Amino acid sequence: MNSRTTRTSRSLSSSHLPPESTDMCSRHKCRPVNPFHSLAELGLIAVVAVTGILTMSVHPAVACTVMRMNIHGQLVNARNHDWPFGEALVITNLRGIEKTSLAPIKPATWVSKYGSVSFCQFGREIPFAGMNEKGLTVDLLHLPGAKFPNPADVEADPKLTAVNAIQWVQYQLDTAENVAEVVDSLSSVVPIPMLPTVETVHYFVTDATGDVAVVEFLDGKAVVRHGEEYRLEDGTPMTRSCVLANSSWEDSQPNRTNPYRYSQGVRFVETASRLDEQQAPIDYANRCLMVLAQGRLTQWNLVYQPEERRIHFRTQTSPKQRWIDLDDLSFDADQPPQAIDVDRNVDGNVATYMKSVTDADNERIVNHAFDHFVPAGLPSLMIKQLLLDYPDKLRVPQTAP
Repeated sequence: MNSRTTRTSRSLSSSHLPPESTDMCSRHKCRPVNPFHSLAELGLIAVVAVTGILTMSVHPAVACTVMRMNIHGQLVNARNHDWPFGEALVITNLRGIEKTSLAPIKPATWVSKYGSVSFCQFGREIPFAGMNEKGLTVDLLHLPGAKFPNPADVEADPKLTAVNAIQWVQYQLDTAENVAEVVDSLSSVVPIPMLPTVETVHYFVTDATGDVAVVEFLDGKAVVRHGEEYRLEDGTPMTRSCVLANSSWEDSQPNRTNPYRYSQGVRFVETASRLDEQQAPIDYANRCLMVLAQGRLTQWNLVYQPEERRIHFRTQTSPKQRWIDLDDLSFDADQPPQAIDVDRNVDGNVATYMKSVTDADNERIVNHAFDHFVPAGLPSLMIKQLLLDYPDKLRVPQTAP
């Protein structure tokens, strides 16, 4: 590893290319009685047994490319979601909601500070991608070599609590205003998988100021690509820090395996700053995503505009260009969360099509994910039920009279 690499130990004792550019880069209810209220109540040994079985049987998948671009001075993030299926809900997440994580050990508890919109396939609060009202974006991507902290080490460290490795996305959208706050949180809250094969992931984080970080867990430790060594003299992130695919960041560099989608993404980011003024940023981002698409595996295209707090999306099933302006939405805790099926065949601004999300909506996508991705059996049923029950546990904190 390069001597300049930041390997963040935190509390765990334990982060053919052109020359480096100077550019910046949704039925009826079915609620069987469930005696377990959280994975932690199963006990660590039982959780290890459950996740161990699922590790051997869950189907692996190749997933995603994400790029941060600067087009005509506008920050644009472009992401392909490559996955075996595309069914999902686009959901609003409210401020002022108390949550306890779906971690197998030492679950973190927090109150959401910021409203957000997230894209969920395994149920509410378990998103693969999203943006909050401050313009923070968090995306997870498949990383076959990911290895999260040892649960026993987390148990032994009094400074640490845990969130589910996918739910880490929502945790950050709830609590962080910028990339620096995300990076700082790793000293106290770490991701731990429920489904280790599904949750072999790394993270791409950006904010409305132009900051970028890649967060990976390798050999049980956080490896964070962020800070001065990943910036140019003017403070903007290096182009090579503004792209992520499915190899580790280090293995994506020119002296390593240099995978095609990563190297193409770097070229697209470099070209973005030199575009003719007539080139619309969203059109360019979508064209880049089309080039990087992996056939029938590419289920969605997402394009974020963090400064404008707008998310554009298209899907394989519904290719019309749609968008959500976060400024059109209410994130107050006294309002019900809203949702729309990601494949709904509408056009343009979808805010008026969003409706209160129901248990049936959530059940539909959870059932679909488990029916199509996780083999049947008692272990998967236990975790599936936790996901179905989880929204009922969200609440507004009580205040003293």
